[in-house]
Amino acid sequence: MRLGVFALRDFVLGEVVLEGRLVTVVERRTEHSFQVDWDRHVELDSPARLVNHSCMPNTGIRDNGADGYDFIALHGIRAGTEICWDYASTEWESIAVPACACASADCRGASLGFRHLTHEQVDRLGEFIACYLSCRGGSRTGREVWHRQRER
Repeated sequence: MRLGVFALRDFVLGEVVLEGRLVTVVERRTEHSFQVDWDRHVELDSPARLVNHSCMPNTGIRDNGADGYDFIALHGIRAGTEICWDYASTEWESIAVPACACASADCRGASLGFRHLTHEQVDRLGEFIACYLSCRGGSRTGREVWHRQRER
């Protein structure tokens, strides 16, 4: 049986759907960990750890002050709808979805991580990318590393 998280009420564009808070730091990535920095993976509390992947998600992630991620509505979400996010928005290299089951029109077939995305797929994530992967600071961002790989 596949677990998931479903909206108990309607949400509007930009609203925080749920907050994922740190439970523990893990030594290495797992199928349920979240990457929050280049060498840091954490487990978040439920229901965040149960939110499934979609190549066309209805939420995007934003770093929060609890060493985790907030899930932000990318459009209106009706009560009863499954909440989903794109795992590539936090994972440089992902092991969680070797065969994607999202069935969206833009399904990539797998969620292998940020480093495997095309320019268009990165652009589609917009501002909803983990801070360590974005251009919002630091000397080594995922976008910079990603662009260097694509130029080769």
